[in-house]
Amino acid sequence: MAQSREKVSVTCAECGHTRSVRATLIRGFDALVCAHHRLTEAPASLVVPDGHLVAITPDVAGYFTGYTVSTPTPAQARSIWRATALAAAATGRPAPPPPPDDDLSAWQPVIDALTAKLGPDGWELADADSERGRRGRVWTVKIYTDFGWAGFLEGSPRQIAADLAAIRDDYARQTAAAGLTCPHCDADLSPTAPASRCDCGSIAWRPVAWNAHNPVSVIADALAYLDDAPPYEVAAEQVLLTCLLEPHIELYAGDPRLPAVTFEDIAAALQVLVPNARWATIGERLRAVLPVGARWEGGRAAQLRQAASALGYDLVRTHPIDDLRIPCLAAGDDTDRSLPKWFDVTAADEGWQLRIDADAGRLRQRYVDDHPDVDDEDLGEAIDQVLDDLILSDDDVTWAVTTNWWEGALAVARPIDDPCDLAALTAALREGAEAVAALHATISTRVTAFLRDAE
Repeated sequence: MAQSREKVSVTCAECGHTRSVRATLIRGFDALVCAHHRLTEAPASLVVPDGHLVAITPDVAGYFTGYTVSTPTPAQARSIWRATALAAAATGRPAPPPPPDDDLSAWQPVIDALTAKLGPDGWELADADSERGRRGRVWTVKIYTDFGWAGFLEGSPRQIAADLAAIRDDYARQTAAAGLTCPHCDADLSPTAPASRCDCGSIAWRPVAWNAHNPVSVIADALAYLDDAPPYEVAAEQVLLTCLLEPHIELYAGDPRLPAVTFEDIAAALQVLVPNARWATIGERLRAVLPVGARWEGGRAAQLRQAASALGYDLVRTHPIDDLRIPCLAAGDDTDRSLPKWFDVTAADEGWQLRIDADAGRLRQRYVDDHPDVDDEDLGEAIDQVLDDLILSDDDVTWAVTTNWWEGALAVARPIDDPCDLAALTAALREGAEAVAALHATISTRVTAFLRDAE
């Protein structure tokens, strides 16, 4: 007991501040820094050999941060090398030499199974880990292939090899169905094609990079190969609007956890905007064959954007209705105040549906002003009940109510014949504003009656 309470003097590696702490609390650390210095990296005085790791332990002895230098495991060394190699490639510098594969022999069962099933080429085992379970040894591996990362696979070596073979076969089926051939000479320019060239000048394109939070950014480098291509910001708007306006693009936006636009949606939109090119998604990644002279065509998206701009509306990515993960056109400073604050247009049946703002905030405030003595909870219950009745009714006083009060906004919707025509769009928006006024009056009357009956 006395030994565990033995105290030693500890000095901060940054400022030299000294404290007396129990020896067992600081044992094993190569450097300690006091609480006055919250360093995210090792102190400058600590020597860290190349390729070594520094583990940081906060709140050592309740006051110090501890730093421990260690030699990385083979798996950690490969992970560090891959990150360094990617960073070098992004800045045009040569990649460092890879670390030695000292533990590859431990992976031999997986390597043998993959080789037997797939052959020695076309795949690379990046990481492997195993543990013994009730039914034998279970492996978790990370595999790269000629067509990209195959993901993390788990199971016995034979199961992993079978799963990877299925992934490869599915990728080959997608590639064959995509028809990524030159439009002029029919040369196969798909990702799995053998080395071949196209004398027509067609380009087998795949994106250099994209922002995971903005999948449309995938098209940025493709614009350089297309005639009449607009700036990226305009092209991105036209892709998003095309996803909404074309009836054959089934854009699913009902689940807020899902992105508003997938690569499949983008490929379908680009096939409309650049019809002379061939667009496809393979392995959930965008691919294309871009022939010389392929032109960008704005189509309905450009027409709608032009009509909306004439009325002062700007396209925004975040829809006022929380569960609608689709772009929306929002009023700007130059928009006529008698028009709705926002609207969106989506393909519906053989036409389009126009959805507009129903000014839920102003409507709510109207009830609060008209019924100052009513409890907020009771008022909310009355509003919910009236809206539910309206949704189920055939009342002609307003368009159909398309979303509920508690979802953050209220909207009304109706079919529109030609949203791309400025006169038709203006008339529909004005009619919608009148419908909103009628909706407010109807709801106000019904809420008042509901509260009176409740009393």
